[in-house]
Amino acid sequence: MSLEVRRVGADHAERMLLVIRAAFEARPPLDPPAEALTETVESLGQMMEKGGGGLLVTLDGVDVGALVLDPDESTMYLRRFGVSPAAQGRGIARVLIDAAVDAANGYDDLTVVTRVELPRTRQFWERQGFREIRRYGPNVELRRPLRTFLFDAPDAETMRELGSLLAAQLVPGDLIVLSGELGAGKTTFTQGIGAGLGVRGDVTSPTFVIAREHPNLGEGPSLVHVDAYRLGGIEELDDLDLEASLDDAVTVVEWGEGVAEGLAESRLEVRIIRALADEDEDTELDPRRVLMTPIGPRWYEMDELDRQRAPLAEKLNENLLLDFSRCDESELGDLDPAVPLPLALMVAEHDGRVLLVHNAWRREWELPGGMIDEGESPREAAVREFREETGLVEAEVHFIGVGTVQLGHERRIEYAAVYRTELAAAGEPATNDEIDDFRWWDLMAEVPGLSAIDAHLAEIAVERRPG
Repeated sequence: MSLEVRRVGADHAERMLLVIRAAFEARPPLDPPAEALTETVESLGQMMEKGGGGLLVTLDGVDVGALVLDPDESTMYLRRFGVSPAAQGRGIARVLIDAAVDAANGYDDLTVVTRVELPRTRQFWERQGFREIRRYGPNVELRRPLRTFLFDAPDAETMRELGSLLAAQLVPGDLIVLSGELGAGKTTFTQGIGAGLGVRGDVTSPTFVIAREHPNLGEGPSLVHVDAYRLGGIEELDDLDLEASLDDAVTVVEWGEGVAEGLAESRLEVRIIRALADEDEDTELDPRRVLMTPIGPRWYEMDELDRQRAPLAEKLNENLLLDFSRCDESELGDLDPAVPLPLALMVAEHDGRVLLVHNAWRREWELPGGMIDEGESPREAAVREFREETGLVEAEVHFIGVGTVQLGHERRIEYAAVYRTELAAAGEPATNDEIDDFRWWDLMAEVPGLSAIDAHLAEIAVERRPG
């Protein structure tokens, strides 16, 4: 199987149009019809020439996917997105989106426009991290942010300081959507915002009153603090009549993910996750990671806060390795219960080199490993996946620790358990439908297409990088 994605210009308009037309003709008929069905080679070529060209996907030499890149100020619109009906269900759409993320380097977001009558299409985009921002006529516009800010908050005082630092940039009309498990620190973060704004009254959890307003003691905006935990959805949030105060106040909605996004086109999404318990048993620290994702034009003006740090590693598709915790395997039960542990990886070493497998669909070099099946332990999954992907038998297996990863396409947080084995001989790995090549990496040579996250984890596992 040969899969290729190319950035093309207007000279490829005819090939692009054939894919786009086939894709849109296979969709349910719409009234009015989709604009893509009125395109000609000339009109599509003009759109590509005026904008950023397009992306064309070929599978075994056959054109199967296409989209037009249409930059508009800080956003990159994805127009005429289509996958040939015969190639659907083979991951082509995801390949196109990953390539669009790469092509949108320097922009703040990706934006698509779909139709109200196509809920399944809208759900597909939502699974790729796009969120509805507005509707006009039969159209629904969805946007996917391309930036995430990462902060460490080792204690409550730091969490409040982080909220206070953010408050310095807040203006009337700002919406902040907070998520995180019970006790993660959402109210503590909001207390920092209240202190930074200079509002009246103690900021406490509004669970029993759902919404509480704190007037400003000076000339700044008031703070409206909402707890959406017990709300059934956007309809019950609408009953609070927050629109009356949105323009004049800073609104913070705890448990707002999936509920409060429709309140404003622009918002700051703040996700708080717990790290592993601190290794020092005498300390009361319970460290957190705070992720801030700006969505919409207002938040693209956000200045970087002093406490921001870079992720440990980052892939072009926005997957981030947020941190890595060395721990005992018995501590897997102490992980943040709100974050799933679906993945186990194996770092197989021989003669100072690490085994990499080439994933045929993702077209990248990575560590052997995969999803943990139901009823299976992470260790069992790492061993099973290693054998299935390589055909080799591992030696003694050692647990190394846990990586925390944000999946860029959905901004979903997951854990990955990392194991290590040292092989007595290199062996002869066997290819299969998923893995089409192997190589032994010395952890120094440049490997085109190597996952930056997997490379970082391999270096940690063989102690070539500080953990």
